Amino acid sequence: MSEKAPDNEKVPEAVEHHSRWPGWIWSVPIAALAVVGYLVFQQFTQRGPSVTVTFPTADLKADDTKVKFHGMNVGQVESVTLEKSDLTHVQVVLRLHADLAGHLGPGTKFWIAGQKPSFSNLAALKSDISGPYIGIEPHPGNKQDHYTGLSERPVTADEPGGTHYVLQASSLGNVGHGAVIYYRDLEVGKVEGAHLEKDQRHFRVDISITTPFDKLVRQDTRFWNAGAVQVSMANGGPRLQLQSVPALLEGAVAFETPDIPGNAPAAKPDTVFKLYDTKDAAVHAPNSRAVRYQVVFHAAEAGALTAGAPVTLDDKRVGTVTESRLQYDPSDGSLHTVATLAIEPGEIDLAGNASWADDPKPQMDALMRRLIGQGLRARLGSKIPLVGGKSVQLAFVPSATAASLGSGPVPEIPAGPSSGVSGIMASLSSVAGKLNAMPLDQIADEVHTMTQHFASIAASPELTQSLANLDRSLANIEQISRKTNAQVDPLLTELRRAATEAQETMRAAQGIVGNSALASTEPGNGSLGGTLYELNRAARSLRELADYLDRHPAALLHGRGGF
Repeated sequence: MSEKAPDNEKVPEAVEHHSRWPGWIWSVPIAALAVVGYLVFQQFTQRGPSVTVTFPTADLKADDTKVKFHGMNVGQVESVTLEKSDLTHVQVVLRLHADLAGHLGPGTKFWIAGQKPSFSNLAALKSDISGPYIGIEPHPGNKQDHYTGLSERPVTADEPGGTHYVLQASSLGNVGHGAVIYYRDLEVGKVEGAHLEKDQRHFRVDISITTPFDKLVRQDTRFWNAGAVQVSMANGGPRLQLQSVPALLEGAVAFETPDIPGNAPAAKPDTVFKLYDTKDAAVHAPNSRAVRYQVVFHAAEAGALTAGAPVTLDDKRVGTVTESRLQYDPSDGSLHTVATLAIEPGEIDLAGNASWADDPKPQMDALMRRLIGQGLRARLGSKIPLVGGKSVQLAFVPSATAASLGSGPVPEIPAGPSSGVSGIMASLSSVAGKLNAMPLDQIADEVHTMTQHFASIAASPELTQSLANLDRSLANIEQISRKTNAQVDPLLTELRRAATEAQETMRAAQGIVGNSALASTEPGNGSLGGTLYELNRAARSLRELADYLDRHPAALLHGRGGF
């Protein structure tokens, strides 16, 4: 059993000692707080720059839409607000990585990507499907306070250096921003943009050709719209041309430089070129050396002749129709189609050592003048029979009327008859017009009246009696002819025999008298010779009479004067 302490014994009291250290129990939260503070400090010190970009439109989400550079995430959207000044733009605040702090200088570009799919870039199509994002093209320098963003990716973004040119077109087709530019099926550039010019008649297309392909562009380079299906003639038949399926969907431009000696110098930056609708129009567009002539056709035949139609010489293309206009002649009230032709000297080789001069017009005029003198004429033809457009054929026309080359700055080539299907159709049209002009109803009525009149005559008794009398007369004539023929044959036989006997008698008498004076054959001298002469004439007359009656036995009835 324990012993009790005495009541008067005092128990010692505990002495408290206060320390600055709270104790080990607080070490864990303090350590955690320190780590968080360090991370916050580190995040704040390493935080990238924040920029404000104004976009014309946006389908962006805060804390969701990324900023990408070469496919890597380099930032994200922090906020999207409507601009209060005009309510037509949106302000987007971007938080970028710290690595971009020194690369946000002047020239930095932002754009919205992924809103328009690109069939020409399948690698970008995957990211386009995932949703829109903001692209960036950084430039060295200090950060600016504000940037203006683009609704589409700029053509020069992330592309190697190139040269800028301008195309002028009367229509755009499907050519637009981002369309690919081809050179012999090789992608060499892109369209930067297109807009209607101030004259409201032409479109301006800005393009960029990458290095080193910009050296292929010369002053005589031809550009055309390659984003459509084109029909052309090849090897005597039609052929479909298509650059590519992406070009058909998104549009494309192609160009070609004439491969001829003495090429034109290289084109300078910002040079303006014409954008042709088709490759055929671009390749055959007249150059500065082309010589111009004109031809006047009948409007009814040449109504479908348009600018760009081919001009052929001996079935080979040598030029192009540059203009086709309708002309009215007040003197006779007729309509004509006046076509202007541009003939290329380079399409006609000169034999021997001859060559075209710097100014080929005098030589071309002399050539045309000589060929026209040989029957060369301009006539209409068809590029494709029945369905094709019109063309102008310079061909030799057999038995052509005399003509010559006209005078003046644009001489006139004489026109000839249309050839082929066009000529046949024109002739049929002319015949149809003449038939339409004939009073067919009146002619039919008159024919009907005459038929009735003939029928009434045929039924009359007078005609029946006249035909019976005519039949009897013909029978009598036939009977007389038979009797006459029966009498003529013996008569002719007797006449021929008498003539023969007379000639034999004369020859016998001449043998008797010999060369005596009595044998003189002078007519009318009363001698034996004269008698023989008369006998000879009588024999000859009898023979001639027999021959005549043999040919004309009816002379016995009518006499010789009836024939």
